[in-house]
Amino acid sequence: MPGGQFQIQPSPDLSRDDSDDSAPAERTAIRRHRLVFAISPFKLHIFCYQSDHRFGDLCSCRSDPQRKIITDMKTIIFGLLIISATMGLPIGESQWNHAQAQDRVTTPSLGIAITPKDFPSHSLADVDDAFKLAQKLGNHTVFIYQWHELNLNVVKLMVQKSRQAGMRTIIGLSPTTLDQERKELDLPAEIRRQAGQNISFANPVIRKAFKRTAQDLAQLRPPYLCLATEINFLALQRLEEYLHFASLYKEAYSQVKRISPTTQVFVSFQWEWMRIIDARRPHKIKDHSKVIDILRPELDVMALTTYPSPFHESPEDLPHDYYSWVYQHIPKNEAVLFMEVGWPTKGSGNEPEQQAFIKQLPNLLSYVNTPVIAWALLHDVELPEFNADLNSVGLITNNGRKKPGYNAFKQLNFSLKK
Repeated sequence: MPGGQFQIQPSPDLSRDDSDDSAPAERTAIRRHRLVFAISPFKLHIFCYQSDHRFGDLCSCRSDPQRKIITDMKTIIFGLLIISATMGLPIGESQWNHAQAQDRVTTPSLGIAITPKDFPSHSLADVDDAFKLAQKLGNHTVFIYQWHELNLNVVKLMVQKSRQAGMRTIIGLSPTTLDQERKELDLPAEIRRQAGQNISFANPVIRKAFKRTAQDLAQLRPPYLCLATEINFLALQRLEEYLHFASLYKEAYSQVKRISPTTQVFVSFQWEWMRIIDARRPHKIKDHSKVIDILRPELDVMALTTYPSPFHESPEDLPHDYYSWVYQHIPKNEAVLFMEVGWPTKGSGNEPEQQAFIKQLPNLLSYVNTPVIAWALLHDVELPEFNADLNSVGLITNNGRKKPGYNAFKQLNFSLKK
């Protein structure tokens, strides 16, 4: 559906007062004044969403009242205009040639983040079995690594196993922290020591190390390389730091391309929070897009992560334009890679809902030009630091039982509308 020709239809959970006493008590307790966990492979984001406050109240959790994040996009956009000018970064109309947007994909490829059975107490045999299961679901694998724990030998092994299985690899690097709402830098210990007190993407030590890491990953020549996951969280909370990252990303992009010209290089954005901001300030949507545009033209593909369950009572509540709304921010028919798609089976979801959500994906994505749709986890994980949502987003339980969502994902058949 063309951007700009339909009105925003924010889902009820984004705009309503959640005081509806008619909702079941358990579901209401989960979704009212809720902790939102953006579920991703081995990562955790915790945000507090109060639906009855202005602008979605993208506030930090009440357990730490000293934490604040930016909640007024007017402040963000004004800062983008001023700071980017001083840093020499383009803003507003992108220099990227929209006419060169990717051709429309008729049938998306499917993929999944490979988590083995019994993770994290798995064996090498479990890893091999996970690849065999993944082959039945799609032809793309996803591996996301926090920068501070990146082991290039492990990444190399996973890329090799993917190629041996005839699958294409999507590598993701997360340079922002899991446990601090993605607003702090996630640095390898030695780089943190060398950087001293100036922990910033503006620090030459950190910039050099990040570019070196990007080059190391490029040497593996993956089809896709994400140099920051859900980076819009940083823009929402620390605008100036986001601008420093944007300039660093552009430098790293150029170096990656020199090593591996065919690798698609990009960052990912968390979709639910983009929708929240648009729903609260629909007259500022073009301004909101500047968080994306500032990375142009060094953005080979638009990539999203999406976990709707904390914001919606059921998959049926998702409006028809839930994902095609992205074309309010990018040119029509630009390719959109769904790097992480998830609906949990515990916490804010259940197995029937996960299955229903997967079955709805063809309709929800029928107006989106997407080359790849990757599910968040293959197997559930059992990590004490994760909540029920995070641990249960897999299509297979931790002990190997296939959920109804497994076959639903396996049977997906997309028919994109022209």
